[in-house]
Amino acid sequence: MLKRKSTILAFALMVMLLVTSACTNAEKSGKESNSNENGEVFTYTFFNASSTGKDVNTGDTKIGKMFEEATGVNFDIEHIVGDSNQKIGTMIASGEYPELLNAQNATADVVDAGGFVPLNDLIEEHAPNLRKLYDPIWEKMKLEDGNIYILPSGVSNGYIKPPNIGQSAFFIKREALKEQGYPHPKTIDEYFDIIEKYAEAHPTTNGAKTIPYTLLQYDWHVGQLFDPPAFLSGEQEGIIVDNETLDVSIYHNKDITKKWLGKLNEINEKGLLDKESFTQNYDEYLAKISSGRVVGWFGPRWESGTALDTLEQDDDPYNDFMGFPIVFEEGIKDQYLNPESFVTSPGMGLTTGTPEEDQIRIIKFLDHMAKIDSQKLITWGIEGETYNVNEEGRFVRTQEQIDLANKEEFRDEFGFSALGWYWPIMSGTFDDGNSVDPNVQPEVAQLAYDEVDKEFLEAYNIETFTDLFTEPEPAPWFPFWDATIETGSEAQLYDQQSRDLIKRSYPDIILSNPSDFDSEWNKFKKDFEKLPYKAYEEVMEESVKKESSLMK
Repeated sequence: MLKRKSTILAFALMVMLLVTSACTNAEKSGKESNSNENGEVFTYTFFNASSTGKDVNTGDTKIGKMFEEATGVNFDIEHIVGDSNQKIGTMIASGEYPELLNAQNATADVVDAGGFVPLNDLIEEHAPNLRKLYDPIWEKMKLEDGNIYILPSGVSNGYIKPPNIGQSAFFIKREALKEQGYPHPKTIDEYFDIIEKYAEAHPTTNGAKTIPYTLLQYDWHVGQLFDPPAFLSGEQEGIIVDNETLDVSIYHNKDITKKWLGKLNEINEKGLLDKESFTQNYDEYLAKISSGRVVGWFGPRWESGTALDTLEQDDDPYNDFMGFPIVFEEGIKDQYLNPESFVTSPGMGLTTGTPEEDQIRIIKFLDHMAKIDSQKLITWGIEGETYNVNEEGRFVRTQEQIDLANKEEFRDEFGFSALGWYWPIMSGTFDDGNSVDPNVQPEVAQLAYDEVDKEFLEAYNIETFTDLFTEPEPAPWFPFWDATIETGSEAQLYDQQSRDLIKRSYPDIILSNPSDFDSEWNKFKKDFEKLPYKAYEEVMEESVKKESSLMK
């Protein structure tokens, strides 16, 4: 008996040592191994340079836990803090990467450094659902070497005009619109007239100085300064494309840009431009928007989304904003709404240094996400809890479900936040006719409007907030920034040098004395002409023509 007891104790000690050793090895490899009914659970790291959200483990969310039980995989999601390019540059220099990486603007640099593994064979062999999801853009996803390194989000499955603005517009505080009798600004002059009148009547907001107009120029956030000339001229963002010839031109040195900068120079002289526009960081910008002190701004709603969500949940619905498709002059057809698009970058990629068996586990996890049932779970949630299905098979939400799905705390706990955008996700419609995005589903959109929303819809004689916007013209090449630019080429050199020059020069032009505006603009143009922008235009034009031919 004593001998048998000693043997049991020795065996138990050996098991403990083995478990401890396994845990130690798992920690060293960056994986966690836990026992459950399906076997081991593997934890990997997903670093997302595209977002400043909360770091979280997907297994700690309701949806993520369901995926973990189905696949044995979860992810520690880490977000960018500080300069994303600097962080990615450190990864490239050290050769040490997380298993899954969204490198945002530095994606091409990671590819060129050999930081991403080719995904073609992994997907073909282990991920049939993922292959089907990306089938419409499979060839477009390949780089010149024939390999696919990046899995983008938002694979289009048909166009639906959104009921609410998610992309770029010129936004105005609702209180300013209500106070002035719901004016409908169409031109840039009319837009700033509304802002000026409101700012004069309300020099302070909640005891702090009112900010008539602010903009963001920080890290990769440059669109608020770069994009307006195109939109104000009735073009899609980024480049000017002749729809008949598909000829491409840049516009940063054109009169439309001078006109935009001239307007900013004018409002700066009037004291309407936020003096910290060129020095504030992203968090400081968001804090200003959420404070209710800002009257107007331009940009995509998603860029200011966290601040706007905060405003929507406060006690004053007139602190919210309404977006308008502002143009230079009446008669210009606006093109603010995104056309149906097939984006192939940026996105997530598997990194080198990840063992083959882990690559297979991760790609199988992503394949599980690509299943239609999983896609519905990621976007709509659980039937009976976050949505219902009516007799016609339409997905609907009650007001209670809409309110629940809009709460940040619930979205975080449920997994909508962690497993939504940036992962392989459809856009458009499911084959059953339901919208992938609940907010675009007509039955949900109409019910989601509160009394103040309805007040503004009625005041402007519209049914949805995008009724003010012209439907987009087909643009098979959209978005321009998805084009592949060879590292070290003149086109890439222009891309970086122009950004640096613009970020350095535009503030001088905008903040200059009006009498010096022309000289500052001419100085910028002289420096700009030294850049190899013709090479950039050639690459963009080649991409536009290629994408247009692929979509015929």
